[in-house]
Amino acid sequence: MMVVWGHSVFIIPDIAERLGEPYFGASGVDLFFVISGFIMVVTTSRTEFTPQKFFLLRIIRVVPLYWLATLAWIAYMVFHHTFEGLYPAAIAQSLLFIPYYSPGFPRGVWPILANGWTLNFEMFFYALFALSLAAPARVRFSALSVTLVSLVVIGKVFGPFAHPVASTYSSPYLLEFVAGIILAQSWLRGGSRDSLPLSLFLIVFGFYCLRSLSSHLTVLGGAFLVVAGCLHPKICAIQNRPLVELGNASYSIYLTHQFVLEALAWSWMRVFPLVTWTSSVFFTSVALVLCALAGYLCYRFIERPLTSRLRKLVTGSDPIAHG
Repeated sequence: MMVVWGHSVFIIPDIAERLGEPYFGASGVDLFFVISGFIMVVTTSRTEFTPQKFFLLRIIRVVPLYWLATLAWIAYMVFHHTFEGLYPAAIAQSLLFIPYYSPGFPRGVWPILANGWTLNFEMFFYALFALSLAAPARVRFSALSVTLVSLVVIGKVFGPFAHPVASTYSSPYLLEFVAGIILAQSWLRGGSRDSLPLSLFLIVFGFYCLRSLSSHLTVLGGAFLVVAGCLHPKICAIQNRPLVELGNASYSIYLTHQFVLEALAWSWMRVFPLVTWTSSVFFTSVALVLCALAGYLCYRFIERPLTSRLRKLVTGSDPIAHG
């Protein structure tokens, strides 16, 4: 929802000028990567996975909906006679999570469905994680963490690299997966022993750090603190069905919200052509609600049935792994 908020402010010209740039929008991705590293370690600690099985389940979880969303965005571009960047190599690279420079955004390593840039990192992380599962358990995550840190160090020492693949796979974003791995290992060894007031302080201070637009290291630290604070037993024990469902639908929300924002902005400007502070607040509020609703419907009627059937076909079991 942080990402949705960040994008909703810029979908209509002048809204950002009225409301100011969103404090936390872009840093939602940083939280996403830390949580991803955490969840991969925790879920694989409960069940023994072969590298092949782990990567296959990740493909089932990520690829089908992303391909559907990408093809839908291509159809949207064709309908609007926007063909820039729609060439076979770009389509193939987008669908296969291969980083490349977007023709419409110079030096931007974005696929056709721009939100998919984070999935380029995710799939690379999944590939390395799958390989790490072949190593002995006692060194598995240490070796993975050292590998990711080494790639970032190489990027800092010998970069910046001109090639989009080298640039992506040596990005400081990889450190956020390491942060999630460290948190998961600590949590599995004994959980959070911090007092509740300290955990709440970590969350609040972490969000304060996430406001930083100048230092990626500060944002990384903020994401680490927010997730660490949320691991307190009393916070983990909170049961809230709407929030759980919103979390389950998060991937669908992420992939579909740009469609919703485009449609909403098109209709909004015809009803409220004058951009004011009040209309800007109203628009972003409506955008958050509609994007959440559309994402949940996509999850409920497309993502969950599709993922469940594919998992059942491949593994013979029906549960869906969220993460």
